Amino acid sequence: MSGYEEQLHTRAEMLEETSELAAAVTAILDGAAGAGLDPRAIVSLRAAITELDPAGGAAPGYQAGDRTARHPGSGYGSDAEFLEAVSDAEDQTIDAVRDVEQLQEQVIAALDAAHDDRARAVRDLQAARQDLAAAVAMAVKDPCDGCHGIKAAAITTAETAIDEAEDRVRDAERRISICEDTTEILDALTRRLQAALQALRQVPHDLGEVYELIYAFIRRGGKMPRLGRWITGETPVPA
Repeated sequence: MSGYEEQLHTRAEMLEETSELAAAVTAILDGAAGAGLDPRAIVSLRAAITELDPAGGAAPGYQAGDRTARHPGSGYGSDAEFLEAVSDAEDQTIDAVRDVEQLQEQVIAALDAAHDDRARAVRDLQAARQDLAAAVAMAVKDPCDGCHGIKAAAITTAETAIDEAEDRVRDAERRISICEDTTEILDALTRRLQAALQALRQVPHDLGEVYELIYAFIRRGGKMPRLGRWITGETPVPA
């Protein structure tokens, strides 16, 4: 009876494993380091990694190095390329949030059904106990005209109904417990994903703020020197 709820729980545990998404964001961080991006512009990236991989501890360190440590072809080729990668990670996180929301709806429906089944089982249990009391109180005659057999059968029927109702109550309560455990997993996962999503959405703002003067210079028609061409002057567009 509880197989469906266990499937939902297993699915929640699978969604809870977000290390693959954390690895994708870590790769963005590595690309930013290869490009020499100012550490102040990737603070939110590191925050996103921490949310997506809480078991991994602190986010990876960041060391962009100086110009002599960087080589052509390392890291992202432009700020637009960097922001595109961040946008892709944001899309993946949004997909994960949607998957969690869909599963939450299924768990809520399963929890409601389990509560309804428990309520019906409890009503049936109460009725069966009343039937048992009535059966035990049945009068019999002496000499017997079949009344003893009728009473015994009524008692057996009531006891069987009680056993069945108790089994249904226990099964419903087990299903409820599984759904509640699943809900706890999904609630915590939702908080982590939303925090990671907010952090990723903050990256374009951080980039624009750190390089504000350079972007303003380019928008006025200025041209960056060859070694500074990483900044293309494209306006970061919030997702």
